[in-house]
Amino acid sequence: MSRNEVQWLQKPNFPASHYVDTKIYTDVGLFKEEQDKIFNKVWIIACHESEVPEAYDYRTFHHPGGEEIIVMRGDDGQIRSFYNICPHRGNILLYDPVGNAKRITCIFHAWAFDCKGSCVDISRAEQGYQDRLKKDEVSLREVKTDVGFGGFVWVNVDDNSCSLKEYIGEGLSSLDECLGGQLEVFHYHRAIVDTNYKLWHDTK
Repeated sequence: MSRNEVQWLQKPNFPASHYVDTKIYTDVGLFKEEQDKIFNKVWIIACHESEVPEAYDYRTFHHPGGEEIIVMRGDDGQIRSFYNICPHRGNILLYDPVGNAKRITCIFHAWAFDCKGSCVDISRAEQGYQDRLKKDEVSLREVKTDVGFGGFVWVNVDDNSCSLKEYIGEGLSSLDECLGGQLEVFHYHRAIVDTNYKLWHDTK
């Protein structure tokens, strides 16, 4: 039998421990709390090292905590991550999802940064700032980054977090040995799904 409005709005007669409130899919405050207390505290896979094989290769990543991140291989071979934001006026630095950039140059005022996040050029610095602003005071904001467990690039936006090895523990200890050098991303596809991430995963 179908239900009227009052019946429709009634919660199922389950114990609290057995009932999942549908607010978990729609409540903005609850989602913000999850971002702050979960996603911004844990190690998350941003990409695979095969996606940035050469020096200056980069890959952008939308962190589930809300931040835009650049993952980049330096000229020393090390993979680093930075917030994808110019420290000058908060403009997005890299718009393409993948690419190669020896210099990261902001399109707003042409401030430029290298593959290690250091500021290498401030447009009209002498005329605008004289000696009041130093380049090393405006470098990019780095994000904790580690590569491991099958060559995946992991990031953690919490500077006070434990190491990736401590976080993973023994759960994936044999993965590098089993898959070392064998994994490679050969195709990238991005799909934008206009729905709550939990609703999307629950239907898979």
